Amino acid sequence: MDFLPAGDLSNINQNLLITETIKLAIVLSQTDKPSTEHRDFEEELVAILLMKDGLEVSIIGDIANIREDSTDALCLEGIRGNLFFASWYTDQQAKLLLESAGVVGSYNDRPVVLPIATAGHYDPLQRTIQCLDLSQFNKPIDARRSILKSIQERNKTTAEEAKTHTSPDTDRPAPPPTRPMPKRQVPNETTDALDSLLDTFNDIDL
Repeated sequence: MDFLPAGDLSNINQNLLITETIKLAIVLSQTDKPSTEHRDFEEELVAILLMKDGLEVSIIGDIANIREDSTDALCLEGIRGNLFFASWYTDQQAKLLLESAGVVGSYNDRPVVLPIATAGHYDPLQRTIQCLDLSQFNKPIDARRSILKSIQERNKTTAEEAKTHTSPDTDRPAPPPTRPMPKRQVPNETTDALDSLLDTFNDIDL
């Protein structure tokens, strides 16, 4: 039987933890520029995230040229929840392009004014959208590290918030001890019947 080195086991456990706790859709917007370098970068990044980390990546065309009735627009429309958006645009450019495509939310953890959503309806403004500019990385592996770091930090924050909400309230005073209810006294029917019989004998004139 072959055994994996300890380092490989650690990486596997870390990747499994990321896959189990991630609630973040990853979308890669491919550039329309005729650049072989950019295309190779995109393909290698997707392959690393998929094969090595087990993360699913949705690939769409250039966000700047997406049409309203295209399959790319339907892909973005179908994503509900937190979104990690990777493209060749700056954060501000990506934000404006996503908003023009109908994708709304809180960008890069910046708070937004949230309207009151109708009960039972999905409110897209409650989600967070994080943008990543691929042009700031020299290699796909560097972009991968940034993505994994963001996912781990988000999972850690989510776990801490869940722990805070589920922790017991230690400041609440303990309820007073409950005293047992006294038992109800039941009259001794046998004794009463005997006394009645004795009274009857005393009344008889022998």
